Amino acid sequence: MTATSPTCAPSSNSGSTRGSTQPITIVLSAGINALAVIGERPSLPLLRELAYGYHRFSELVALTGAPRTLLAGRLRKLEESGVVVRTRYSDHPPRFDYHLTPAGEDLVPVMLMLKEWGERHVGDDAPKAVFRHSCGAELHPETVCAACRQTVAPGDFEVVGGTHPPVLRP
Repeated sequence: MTATSPTCAPSSNSGSTRGSTQPITIVLSAGINALAVIGERPSLPLLRELAYGYHRFSELVALTGAPRTLLAGRLRKLEESGVVVRTRYSDHPPRFDYHLTPAGEDLVPVMLMLKEWGERHVGDDAPKAVFRHSCGAELHPETVCAACRQTVAPGDFEVVGGTHPPVLRP
């Protein structure tokens, strides 16, 4: 997905970015494209329940509180996006269950981080779900560098290639 801005490139006579008509192409990030797939409000509770092991439509309706028609539409969109797969478990009447695909399973760490961030920054006094890792410790996810295993924090990385737009400074 791209967008064009008519005022981002410097003009030839002033070196300023104001008033220029030379367009540059801005490429929207993969993160923004990902939100187009999972960013609707009912998606995260639905994906959460699938990750917890609930697969039947009736379970998903009860656990998310979403209206049936909304949930059916959202499941259809997630299936079209390759995040969820639907399998028939009954022919009469036709019934399906839903499972995360490998792409959907890749969202589990993202959902865990969003849960952690939400509890830290926008949480209320409601009881929170507590997870235990397979090592036995309470789970608190963090992002680490795959090469050195150090925690990643703001300022620890820089864009060095790819489709990120150029930094425009006077």
